[in-house]
Amino acid sequence: MTIPLTILGGYLGAGKTTLLNQLLAEPEGERLALIINDFGAINIDAALIESEAGDQINLTNGCVCCGMSTGFDEALAELLERDPLPDRIVVEASGVADVVSLAQYGYHGGLSLDGIVVLADAETVRAKARDKYVAETVKRQLRGADLIVLNKADLIDAERCATVHGWLRELAPSVPVLTTSQAQVPRAVLFDL
Repeated sequence: MTIPLTILGGYLGAGKTTLLNQLLAEPEGERLALIINDFGAINIDAALIESEAGDQINLTNGCVCCGMSTGFDEALAELLERDPLPDRIVVEASGVADVVSLAQYGYHGGLSLDGIVVLADAETVRAKARDKYVAETVKRQLRGADLIVLNKADLIDAERCATVHGWLRELAPSVPVLTTSQAQVPRAVLFDL
């Protein structure tokens, strides 16, 4: 049996944690395991937390959330030794992570790469893609995605949203783009890419 591995990328503020909290609030019978590859505290809604110990948070619905103070390899190994095993592992990559490199772990024993989902803030993604410090990282994440979630579309008008959507289609022509607000992504779209 292999466990599907999904990588969530996107620059800071794109909505990754909001999406994760929604998945955890409604796991639909799946035992999810999350690896948070980000800086700072694990930001999981308090109502979902059963217990915390070190870098691990056990959730009331049987899901588990791990930080990465010991490293990505160790976090994955720990999850693959759990009994029962998780049904799915989701990695929240830092805003500056190379999501394609992280996805390579989906080809290791016991795992299968489900896909790379990159969230993009509809208000700021084009500015970030021009920023001299982060432009290449932002564009590399978008091009490496199996699905781009154009999030926060409710914060801009329809014309600007269409312009951003068109820009994404030019930047990453083979990657489907889902336009949404508040990181509302149906599980059927998010998983099994």
